[in-house]
Amino acid sequence: IEYGGTPVGDVMIWTTTYGNAEMGWVLDPDAGGRGIASEAVTAVVDHAFGRGLHRVVAQMDARNAASAKLATRVGMTQEAHFRANWWSKGEWTDTLVFAVLPDDADA
Repeated sequence: IEYGGTPVGDVMIWTTTYGNAEMGWVLDPDAGGRGIASEAVTAVVDHAFGRGLHRVVAQMDARNAASAKLATRVGMTQEAHFRANWWSKGEWTDTLVFAVLPDDADA
């Protein structure tokens, strides 16, 4: 992701099983609040569905409220909240799972 010609983040997507993909993103917090991440994530999801994928999932640390808001903002639905399932930074953390289907993106 670039803003004003400067890299400010990244959006990744990879296929997992037939018709399914997982995605993730990172954004410089100083670049937040401008809609940059929403635009980038939406473009990647649209591209995935344009290539015939059936479902896109994003998993995130439940402490990352900004990522959860982004997932919701781009039309993803929270499907799971796994409690204390991931060891991160010296502690057990929760994971949120969001997903979107092509029909959801049209809503």
